[in-house]
Amino acid sequence: MPAEPSSPLNGIRAVLFDLDGTLIDAVESHYRVFSRVLAAFAVRLDQRTFKRHYSPNWYQFYKRVGIPETRWPEADQLWLRYYAEEAPAMRDGADEALASVRASGRALGLITAGDRSRVERDLRRLSWESLFDVVVCAGDVAERKPHPAPLVHGLIRLEVPPAAAVYVGDTVEDVEMGKAAGVTTLAVLGGFSSRDALEATAPAGLLKSLRDLVGLLQP
Repeated sequence: MPAEPSSPLNGIRAVLFDLDGTLIDAVESHYRVFSRVLAAFAVRLDQRTFKRHYSPNWYQFYKRVGIPETRWPEADQLWLRYYAEEAPAMRDGADEALASVRASGRALGLITAGDRSRVERDLRRLSWESLFDVVVCAGDVAERKPHPAPLVHGLIRLEVPPAAAVYVGDTVEDVEMGKAAGVTTLAVLGGFSSRDALEATAPAGLLKSLRDLVGLLQP
């Protein structure tokens, strides 16, 4: 079982975050949106099935629930249309954690599987549009989480080596991506993946809240 992180992140030059479930409380909004999308394909989605099959790689999710690959582009368009009606709030401690990264002088990044147009809309809505030094979205690289390519791409743009970076996410795929990229990876509880599932991936530490990150950023 990974310990709760308790020591400062010495030598860290960049902190990068996932968005959905990590910085914004998107679990319920995503469930509503996916329920509407799947209904268009005559697939019923309940909470248990959603939790069992969810992946930040939407195509993995579509595959698991039986949407034919030929119809994934249609499902994507429906998802974006329905999500435009949603406005998930930031997670508790998100503003404080982001501000603490900025105050520490470290680079700040966002690595998300979300479509850029809707991610930028969320960032504007939360007044975060000018906050990040790098934002990597779906389509910026060919591979998707848990492949390390999106995170590696962000680190290259920041000119920060993996050993000097931390990635904070809320899903098993986030932890797998971070570990594959060679960064210190922290998992925040209360997002899309359960504590048991996150512990099984052995992140460097578990955060009960994003506020737990603030103390780790102190010298």
